[in-house]
Amino acid sequence: MKHSSDICIVGAGISGLTCASHLLDSPACRGLSLRVFDMQQEAGGRIRSKTLDGKAAIELGAGRFSPQLHPHFQSAMQHYRQKSEVYPFTQLKFKSHAQQKLKRTMSDLFPRLKEHGKESFLQFVSRFQGKDRAVGMIRSMGYDALFLPDISAEMAYDIVGKHPEIQSVTDNDANQWFSAETGFDGLIQGIKAKVKAGGARFSLGYRLLSVAADGDGYRLQFAGDDGWKLEHRARHLVLAIPPSAMAGLDVGFPEAWSGARYGSLPLFKGFLTYDEPWWLDYKLDDQVLIVDNPLRKIYFKGDKYLFFYTDSEMANHWRGALAEGEEHYLAQIRAHLADALGIAAERIPQPRSHLHKYWTHGVEFCRDSDIAHPPALSHRDNGIIACSDAYTEHCGWMEGGLLSAREASRLLLQRLS
Repeated sequence: MKHSSDICIVGAGISGLTCASHLLDSPACRGLSLRVFDMQQEAGGRIRSKTLDGKAAIELGAGRFSPQLHPHFQSAMQHYRQKSEVYPFTQLKFKSHAQQKLKRTMSDLFPRLKEHGKESFLQFVSRFQGKDRAVGMIRSMGYDALFLPDISAEMAYDIVGKHPEIQSVTDNDANQWFSAETGFDGLIQGIKAKVKAGGARFSLGYRLLSVAADGDGYRLQFAGDDGWKLEHRARHLVLAIPPSAMAGLDVGFPEAWSGARYGSLPLFKGFLTYDEPWWLDYKLDDQVLIVDNPLRKIYFKGDKYLFFYTDSEMANHWRGALAEGEEHYLAQIRAHLADALGIAAERIPQPRSHLHKYWTHGVEFCRDSDIAHPPALSHRDNGIIACSDAYTEHCGWMEGGLLSAREASRLLLQRLS
């Protein structure tokens, strides 16, 4: 099957939808046809809201935002009349010995960034604290990505200051944090509805296979979930997909785009509900624990549910646990919860229900921290535009997706005018 459009956007995450919205708001796009593709059957990308037990809204993907750090996202929530609620996990209730020393150590080492900030975070801390203490300190933060050799000390300080559970370690206590009362999917549906009302058409469930220059435009080949092949021709093309997806296409990425290198790390989230909120007996409601076992970060949401959130090696650990079966997976969670609380596993009941999500490329980022490039990229020869949060300083955050979408639409409107 063949069809065409004046503007084609591949990717219906927050970047692609926002880019489409900006374009349709411009007089330069009046009378032009616009089509949005995505390989998933629903829009949203890494925003994935679900309902647990038919009651509580949970986020299998992006889960929180800060008005101070993410003003554009805050504006979007207000524009689409999405209700927010306080995200409570901004303080550690029980701190290990290493966590108690974190703030002072990070403060003492901060002046050293000027000379040694390009070193890996582990190398940087080891230089002044010794390797054993450095490993213990970094592990106590709960984000194992901080051990990656690509994460420089400068990047690490930025990462720590942008995560609610540990932001106080770098004196960012003033940052407020919120989640969506009924899930961030409401925002996605609001933007999508606006784009559809503006005349755009959606083709969901189609994976992009190839892109080729074709006269004054582009020829794209897609495969549907049912194996149906589709050919689409577009005059203008925006790839609102992450670097890992760009690398799978024959578009010369990244050499013909920015010259920077990109990386990613996996994420895993597991949610559980129980007949009774047993953690209230331990005064853990709305508390977060960072522990030195495979659960890493455990969040107790009021009297509703608990969830854990891991990255890197531990994300792969839980994917492997699931591969051994649901019974093994749940037994592992129970054992590690008991270990974290210092109680017998028998005191933790079996869950009533659970949900989980493994993200192969959960967070994507530029591996070259000293390379500056714009928040949206353009192919130096064929003019294809690409946008992703990974190209911004807010990589891994919805704010980055909005900033990249704004730049991508600006580039395209500049050409149209």
